[in-house]
Amino acid sequence: MRLSILFIFFSVGCLLAQSGKSEQLEEILLRGNFAGSVNPGYSIQTISDSLLNSDYQSLGELLEKQANLYFKQNGYGMVSSISLRGTTASQTGVFWNGIAINSALNGQTDFNTLQGNSFNAIEIRRGGGSVLLGSGAVGGAVNLSDRIPYAEEDAFRIFLGAGSYETFKGQFSGLVSSDRFTVKLGLGGMRSENDYPYLGTDLKNENGEFGNFNANVSLGYKLDERSQILFYSVLFKNDRNLSRTLTARGNDRLENLDSRLMAEWKYLGDRFTSSLKFAFLHEDFAYLFDQDQPENRSDGSSDRLIGKYDITYFIKDEMLLKGGLEIENAKGTGTSLEDAERTDFSAYGLFQHRPVERFKYNLSLRAGTSTAYSIPVIFSVDGCFDLSESLDLKAAYSSNYRLPTFNDLFWEPGGNPDLVPETSNSGELGIQFKKEEHMISLTGFLINSKDLIQWQPGNGGIWSPVNIDEANNYGIELSVEGSKRFSEHLLSWNLRYDYTRAIDKELDKQLIYVPEHRANGLFQYNWRAWTLQYQVQYTGEVFTTTSNSQSLDDYTISNLELVKSFLDRRMILSVRVNNLFDKAYQSVAFRPMPNRNGHFNLTYKF
Repeated sequence: MRLSILFIFFSVGCLLAQSGKSEQLEEILLRGNFAGSVNPGYSIQTISDSLLNSDYQSLGELLEKQANLYFKQNGYGMVSSISLRGTTASQTGVFWNGIAINSALNGQTDFNTLQGNSFNAIEIRRGGGSVLLGSGAVGGAVNLSDRIPYAEEDAFRIFLGAGSYETFKGQFSGLVSSDRFTVKLGLGGMRSENDYPYLGTDLKNENGEFGNFNANVSLGYKLDERSQILFYSVLFKNDRNLSRTLTARGNDRLENLDSRLMAEWKYLGDRFTSSLKFAFLHEDFAYLFDQDQPENRSDGSSDRLIGKYDITYFIKDEMLLKGGLEIENAKGTGTSLEDAERTDFSAYGLFQHRPVERFKYNLSLRAGTSTAYSIPVIFSVDGCFDLSESLDLKAAYSSNYRLPTFNDLFWEPGGNPDLVPETSNSGELGIQFKKEEHMISLTGFLINSKDLIQWQPGNGGIWSPVNIDEANNYGIELSVEGSKRFSEHLLSWNLRYDYTRAIDKELDKQLIYVPEHRANGLFQYNWRAWTLQYQVQYTGEVFTTTSNSQSLDDYTISNLELVKSFLDRRMILSVRVNNLFDKAYQSVAFRPMPNRNGHFNLTYKF
């Protein structure tokens, strides 16, 4: 039955390849399923390249600062995982140009293995998105976007930086473009002794050294005014010793190598747009229990082949159909995995209608099949009503899922091939006021999840995953942005506050590592060639045990940065002080984060 539904959907999609015109075409084609016009009932935040290129920093650092997202880190530069709306890292989708890149092995993305400034834009979609995006987008999703411009332009940029604890970083990026052909290149790297002291003790961050390297190449070629061929590639290598804790020394080490290749064909018609993608994703890790004994190790790798076809057809200016097909073959191997393989096939369809000028809504559906598990049929409805020219009301309701990973299914010993996907239902209601340079938004959300996968001890002391947990997540998100100009002076601000309750239904306790309160303030003052930026970030208490008997204290961190540009803004110097007031704090129990530290950066554009 499901295969019949998918076949009918594909056939209908092919028949709709006609033409017409709409002002939404460019946004939908260029930004796909993360476009604001495709998500009227959801909040989409875009971080532009001007912010991304201000420093060589991990994606986690960038999103904490610009979007108030919460990450737990095993020390600076160590493994970093996200929690969006109180969900886990494996319930937050991470995408690269619309292709899911969460690990096939553990379902997560380590945000210290991604550099934020390697991309043109980062799009953040809050709220359940499994219908449009697939497995894992339960709390929300992040998309790393490479946009290809076509213009008679050559641009090059060199970035150099140095900071505390023998930290050095550098990046080169270049763009050569014409009205038909574009080449983009990025090369960057960072290394650090990372031996900061643990405040309040006589210890320091031993075994915390790390180094990474990334390379990105993107190509674009216009076949004609309507179609183009694109090629994207990313290589990221990250080698790091793993920091000691407050209670034990460490000599372990983690090495990661991730590579991604994708070719894409895009077609932009008058009323019909189409995108066909083929991607290859490879991940490889080696964990050394003792780096002095390299034979004592655990290895793992996975390869994923993905084909994806998306279409959009404007029936008329007020009505469109959008859909897609995706097939993926994934293989995994490693010390505790042997010949793990699965093939997934899924399809989605979306109907959008604007019956009156002020109201727009979506109805969407997704179905799939797999060789490893049963994929549920899910749906979503969302919409936006313009109460006035400056006031919008947004609402959404969706069902979502997260598929078991290779580790869940095939880990030896203990993997459980009988696992079913985690499922959830989520709803949200928001209101947004926007006028000139000011914006205020308030959103309330609710997520009800079941069949959550939890690893438990079994016979013979062997741990195995089972579908048992249920959880309720609810809360509010408040955002205030604005700016005010006084002659040559410009003051801007970005304030965000998240209240999140994530309750284990069986224990009636807050889930571990989910702060109830989190707030972020970003204030910036510009005068001529000078910029002064102050960031303050508050993270509330988090529990570290399921009984809520132990916790980490709340903390407030401040960062200050001064920037001066020279030579008609071609050269930029910046000085930044992190943890300005030298606060001792921990993101993960017994793993202190850095004390006050400084960085000096130089950027030259030519």
